[in-house]
Amino acid sequence: MKPRHYQALSRKVVRLLNGWKDPHNEVAYTATQAMKSIEIGQDGRVEMVIEPARPHCPCCLLDLRALQQKTSGIKGVTDVHITIEGVPASERWTREVNA
Repeated sequence: MKPRHYQALSRKVVRLLNGWKDPHNEVAYTATQAMKSIEIGQDGRVEMVIEPARPHCPCCLLDLRALQQKTSGIKGVTDVHITIEGVPASERWTREVNA
């Protein structure tokens, strides 16, 4: 990917994440401790590590699934993988969010 396209893709992803609110309050994920890391590869692959604030809340799972789908819809994104950390059965959450 050309550097100019990579920068544009990065801006689009960051803009989406800065506007994506936690379902339980009106604060963006990037402004909370929930977003642990974001990596955007030169090949268009986006990897995020997120720790939901409420480990047993199904709406958090649904919200993260919607975030995964919305991020996948950005032009230039080839793949999105969200890893869930810090909650019981995090491997199951990760599998469901990325299904």
